[in-house]
Amino acid sequence: MKDLDAILRARAHSRGPWVLATVVAVSGSSYRKPGARMLMGEDGWLAGGVSGGCLEADIVRKAFFWTSTGPRVLRYDSTGEGAEDEGGLSFALGCNGVVDVLLERCEPGPVDALAFAAEARNLGRRAVVATVYQGPTHAVGARLMLRDDGLEAGHIAGPLGDAVREAAREALEVGRTWSGPCGGADVLVEVVEPPHALVLFGSGFDVAPVVVQAAGLGWQVTVVADRPTETLRRRFPLAHAVVSAKAREAAATVPLSSRTLAVLMTHSLPQDQELLAGLLPRALRYLGVLGPRSRTDRLLAALSSAPSAAMLEKLHAPVGLDLGAEGAEEIALSIVAELQAVVADREGGKLRERQAPIHTAATPPVRKLA
Repeated sequence: MKDLDAILRARAHSRGPWVLATVVAVSGSSYRKPGARMLMGEDGWLAGGVSGGCLEADIVRKAFFWTSTGPRVLRYDSTGEGAEDEGGLSFALGCNGVVDVLLERCEPGPVDALAFAAEARNLGRRAVVATVYQGPTHAVGARLMLRDDGLEAGHIAGPLGDAVREAAREALEVGRTWSGPCGGADVLVEVVEPPHALVLFGSGFDVAPVVVQAAGLGWQVTVVADRPTETLRRRFPLAHAVVSAKAREAAATVPLSSRTLAVLMTHSLPQDQELLAGLLPRALRYLGVLGPRSRTDRLLAALSSAPSAAMLEKLHAPVGLDLGAEGAEEIALSIVAELQAVVADREGGKLRERQAPIHTAATPPVRKLA
């Protein structure tokens, strides 16, 4: 969703008209998943992306012509010997799959999916944006948007609207984006999550590259340390927030939730003991501890009571993926790579050993099939 922020900035600082391109369906392999977007002005590409660079130029060339009479879906099929778009134009693609891209004129207004999604993210809310991309001509491009606090926007009429609303509500509950048949049309039901929340405990020089890399991914990073607030702000200018707190107070001082990713990087055994005692009982998504396994074993042995299996399930120690990392920048890469694998629900292994396509859209539940 980092593209969303860039697209909104580009739209705010450029003159329209604009065309928005959105990946709505994928079959086989693709570089981007459904929901990937890019914004184009009449003078070219402004922000975002829908592929690894193989589709953008062709889409920019066609965008305004194809949308002169309304929304249009372009299909790029690279499963044969030569890749073709729906007009029969052949060109080279790096993926062996089919990608459907919805093109539509993009104007701020009462049914502004981009603004709706961005506001939800800014409020820390989950939202769903459901978009009709194949079906009755009058319905293509229609949207229904829901937020987890009950706010609804957009409109899709009739039985199709009822089916899409039901699908959106279920997606909002389970947090699963999918694309496919729904109520007699094809619909992208996209879950928009708040930015990933990463809390780093420590203020050493090795914390800085983790902040830089995570912030570069659009995550909200908080640095917590027993240092003056102004010192932390100067040292970590890209952090979303800094908190000055002693280790024994930190777990109760910093907002934490079941979505929070936390990493202990204090390099202090006493501080990590207090932090681990306060953080292990909390419902975190991930808790990492820097340092060798034997050090974490000492920390766990010093706890007043043995941690439960559920507590240990979220504990990652040593923190990071096995990249052979050495030095602060490489270790930061290892840590952020593991965090990304966790939030994407992946193992973090080698792609050449993966049998399934890298990116495929989840299919709708059977009961939603038209």
